[in-house]
Amino acid sequence: MNIQLFCPPSFYYGDMQFKMLPTLGLPILASVLNDAGHYTEVVDLEALSINPNRVKEAFAHQIEKWPDVVGFTGLNVGAMGIKDCIAVLHDINYKGLIVVGGSFATHAPEQVLSWGADLVVTGECEGNIVQLLESGARGLQAGKSSPIGDIPMPDWDHFKPEITSYIGNMAMLRPNPGVTMWARGCPYQCIFCSNNIFNHHSPRHRPPGNILAEMEDLKQRGCQRIYVYDDELIGTRLPDGWMSEIADKIQHLNFWMVTQGRCSKKFINAQLLKDVRRTGIQAVFWGVESFSQKVLDAMKKHLKVDDIWHTLRLSKEAGLKNGIFVMIGNYLETEEDVKITADNLELAFKEGLIDYRQSTICTVMEGTEYEAIQKREGWYVERDFAGRDLRKPVSTPWLSARRMEYWQSYMDQICPVGIPQ
Repeated sequence: MNIQLFCPPSFYYGDMQFKMLPTLGLPILASVLNDAGHYTEVVDLEALSINPNRVKEAFAHQIEKWPDVVGFTGLNVGAMGIKDCIAVLHDINYKGLIVVGGSFATHAPEQVLSWGADLVVTGECEGNIVQLLESGARGLQAGKSSPIGDIPMPDWDHFKPEITSYIGNMAMLRPNPGVTMWARGCPYQCIFCSNNIFNHHSPRHRPPGNILAEMEDLKQRGCQRIYVYDDELIGTRLPDGWMSEIADKIQHLNFWMVTQGRCSKKFINAQLLKDVRRTGIQAVFWGVESFSQKVLDAMKKHLKVDDIWHTLRLSKEAGLKNGIFVMIGNYLETEEDVKITADNLELAFKEGLIDYRQSTICTVMEGTEYEAIQKREGWYVERDFAGRDLRKPVSTPWLSARRMEYWQSYMDQICPVGIPQ
């Protein structure tokens, strides 16, 4: 089969373009399908600024080259693009199979079917995507995961645009950024998290040999700075010796890397962080969200304030740079709670523990527990779509939008180390 997979456009509907880093899901599926004897290409419509009208023109003028399967994946921000691209395919009387998967399709599969998709696959699907397409499956189908060691590296040879053409989601990833994932899954249940595919699952860790092969491939492609985009690379239980073995295998590649993690006294120690540093990881962005224990408990972070201080100090001692993600406007968060966070940020900054900080508004995402809470309690507000609109403060019963903006500005003053964009 000839298969064309697309990341949908979203710039077309909002006020910003998302060309930070390429998706991993579709190039991995391309590897699976190409290894099975099919011909699969991936095109990132968002990164290439291709809107649904241009998709229509391209397909309409190449009827004789229509693929047998057209597939889309996307987060909530890409839902409108998926819907309009499906409509385009129906407008030109495309005769092949239209398949949709990914986060939004997993959250709202019936809705995606109503848009005209022939097949909607929920969850991970490396384990059965070949079978589903070869059998001509229709309707709603549950995807199947593969053993983590059997999942191939992304196929960047059949991906457009070039991986090094992306701009990275922060300036420190330039030039020539790349992206990789060393583990899948997060066992926690934070109410604001929209990760509906890998969330609530125990992490699965890729064999170090597989990671080495992928990192060598990225090096050959000219990638210099890498984002290790795991759900939680650091801060959960790791296989014994796993991080040390990765460091032994890849440190000679001399990558400059960034990752993210969860603060933890239980799972983070000095030796682990030294091994992390040996891999080439220079900075870790910690999902702190709040220094108020009441708020951490309310959002189900399963995190203690002591975990945060423990991790920040050990990380600096290991030679890593600390980035901190903080959110304002969390569930049950009052002025007093935000002040606790601000005071702790100021102390940590003065102690030299914070190199980068991002303070954002806690935006409710569709399909999350936080959305369900707001609707159940009667104070949910529909958000405008896309881009910077998603960052606009919306008042909660405990904190006004005006005060959220004040505290965001205040944190910029007392902890003046934002993330260079």
